[in-house]
Amino acid sequence: MRTNKLIAGLMALVSGFSIQMLCAAPGDVTACVKSPCKNPIGLAGSATHLYVSDWRSGQIHEIDPENGDVSRTWTAPTDKPFGLTFAEGYLYICDDYTGRVYALNLETNKVDRHFEAPGKRARGLAFDDGVLFILESQTGKVYRVVPEDGTILGYFPLPDKDCANLAHDGDYLWVSNRVADEVYMLDADTGMVINVLDAPGPYAAGLTWFRGELWNVDYQEDVVYEVATRDVQKYSLAHPRDARVEYTWDLTNFGPGQVEDLVVNLAIPENLPNQEILSPVEYAVKPTRVDRDRWLSPCALYELNDVAAGESTGVSYTVDVRVSAIRYLIIPEEVGTLDQIPQDIRSQYTGDGTRFRINSPYIQRLVKELVGDEKNPYWIARRIYNHLITQIKYEYVGGWDVPEVVLRRGTGSCSEYAFCMVALCRAAGIPARYQGSSVWRKDAASIDEPFHRWAQVYLPNYGWIPVDASRGAHESPVVQAKCFGQLANEFLITTHSGGDSEYLHWGYNHYANYKLNGRCRVEENNFGFWEPLGTGDEPKYLRRSSLFRSCQP
Repeated sequence: MRTNKLIAGLMALVSGFSIQMLCAAPGDVTACVKSPCKNPIGLAGSATHLYVSDWRSGQIHEIDPENGDVSRTWTAPTDKPFGLTFAEGYLYICDDYTGRVYALNLETNKVDRHFEAPGKRARGLAFDDGVLFILESQTGKVYRVVPEDGTILGYFPLPDKDCANLAHDGDYLWVSNRVADEVYMLDADTGMVINVLDAPGPYAAGLTWFRGELWNVDYQEDVVYEVATRDVQKYSLAHPRDARVEYTWDLTNFGPGQVEDLVVNLAIPENLPNQEILSPVEYAVKPTRVDRDRWLSPCALYELNDVAAGESTGVSYTVDVRVSAIRYLIIPEEVGTLDQIPQDIRSQYTGDGTRFRINSPYIQRLVKELVGDEKNPYWIARRIYNHLITQIKYEYVGGWDVPEVVLRRGTGSCSEYAFCMVALCRAAGIPARYQGSSVWRKDAASIDEPFHRWAQVYLPNYGWIPVDASRGAHESPVVQAKCFGQLANEFLITTHSGGDSEYLHWGYNHYANYKLNGRCRVEENNFGFWEPLGTGDEPKYLRRSSLFRSCQP
């Protein structure tokens, strides 16, 4: 996590030694050495050494990855060397001022060939299977070129304008974003963003794939980091938020008739990988009982008195929680097959439901079009997700229509996005369900009224993965990728469900049911109240008044 990264960086700055994490999460630093120069910008790796380019001095240093010792130094063939990559005995160097690419022979220390890049701002290089990749920031594209002369073989757009360096791991491209402090894993053919990692430092510069792992040199901290991506735990947690959350439901009967047989059920949060319950749940009104529904989601069940005209009633709970951002690093080739999905999960979460209607001819035909001959569960789910985020626009108009209606209409709420994702995945044979939550609304203390729901898909070898198509319906490829396998630290998850529940029915957070004796005008309200825990901050008005007093003569 971030703390480990900072500690590793500081230790490397002081002593230049390696640190090996015992249980690394995706993005954790597993080793680091001090940079050989003050302005490191490019990074490459051969079989035995790392190479770092100094943008200011115009030098390139060969270093020992174990201790950072410099074994050789060259004067670069250009004043401002930027991107580096090693391939077939050559160190390729690109220049973001003249826009040229140089092939430096490390045996003779001479440039055997050079050519113009597709644009003047060539800032990243990578190599794989006879193809040179060039990141060119002026055109905002990654080009595939012939390494002998720069002949263009193809290209795709960058995921963000601030991307600046490349690496290739044999399957995927990696690109750094120095402004967002992120690293993206891309499909090398299309440029689609598959995964997003936090960069280990504040200015992610050069990248390389070396000894089976990703390495990144940070321009600001002058440290070369090894970053965990494979053979690690499947997800990472970050940015924990401690909060006291109160969830309330109330009903007012304006009459003149009477509300009778009132039943209210509240979904109760519990411990999850990204959610820790810090206190017992406190109920304003003691529930009749607490039970789990058939999807094992815990609920507080209330059987309340009748509500006469002009009267109100309500229930609520309060709980202290720690919610963290969770991020899965999904390597598509490491996802198991459909046959490897446990039978109990398959049978429970691939069935139909009244709000799914997966046997609709329209749904069946659409799934066949989207999936085609694809067998990998990740790519099946990703194709369905990509379709939803491009074909449906977010619109909240009330009510939850079935997926066929939503897909034909082209608009939907977060719940309708979730139902569509669940229905299409189930029709394709992938287990899917949904989660519901109360949402922190950006201010330290905030009120949540619309709430939020998203889907989960089951990927063998990874488990249940969050997929939020409503938030992924965004023009940014990075945001699209983040919403497949990630959740921010904004959600108190109350509900996980595969469909109709005996306690929550098709809702989440709560369900209420009652009868009307006579004509009644009934108003229901439900809110989530968030407030921070343990800040110890003095209210702003007191800070202002103290400052004012200290400035008086």
